[in-house]
Amino acid sequence: MFNLISINFLSIKKARHICLAFFVTATFNCHLVMADNIDNIRYPETLWDGQVLKKLLSGPSYLDKNIEFDLPPQAANSSKETQDELSLLKKYAREERTEEQIKKILTEAKQGEFSEIYLDEGPFEKSLRDATYRILKFADNEIVYFIVHYKKRFSRPRPSQLLPDLELVVPNPGHAAYPSGHATQSMVYSKILSLIDPTHEDTYIKYALDIAKRREIAGVHYPSDSSTGQLLAGKLVQVLNQEPEFKRLLNEAKDRYQNNK
Repeated sequence: MFNLISINFLSIKKARHICLAFFVTATFNCHLVMADNIDNIRYPETLWDGQVLKKLLSGPSYLDKNIEFDLPPQAANSSKETQDELSLLKKYAREERTEEQIKKILTEAKQGEFSEIYLDEGPFEKSLRDATYRILKFADNEIVYFIVHYKKRFSRPRPSQLLPDLELVVPNPGHAAYPSGHATQSMVYSKILSLIDPTHEDTYIKYALDIAKRREIAGVHYPSDSSTGQLLAGKLVQVLNQEPEFKRLLNEAKDRYQNNK
């Protein structure tokens, strides 16, 4: 998502309390989070990346930062839903971490503008990539605030906080799990591309779904992080589509794409 990565390795000791120890290699600090029961475990304040939190201060340039989107809260850590999701992530780790998937996971987690990574790595013809960089970057600047806002509100722990023996393909990012930023951003991009080139909408949507699924295969997101991110993406595109500057860029991208196909 933001590619601002905090590396942490988790260990757990069972006693009267559940103790999670995070080792952050960037600072060599050890943070302990104590909880009387599993439902009290949240993403630790001490592990939030400062650059990510700055997104809450800057906010969007065009959209109203006070817009509220109706997102369901995540399931409780102790719920059957969450435990089933953790079991599914273990299954993914055993069965779906192919060489090809791992290569894509590493690419999609690398530092840089995610909109550029998305377009460069995706199944998009050059004329579409050239026509859409500008509008996707505009959209990204508007939506990241809302992604961070809801991540901070829900503060959902990463899967490996609840399942310490879950091996990760990439380190946990320095922000909470819910909703998934990769799922939100990639689906916003895919929906915008579908407005520009509706003929290939199925291809674009599938690509966004694949990106989200790979974050689950990597072990850094629950499936419900992905589905809620995709729900948020749909709501964000609806709001963007009411913004005059977005409409101008959308028409510009449509014209440029049609004239250069």
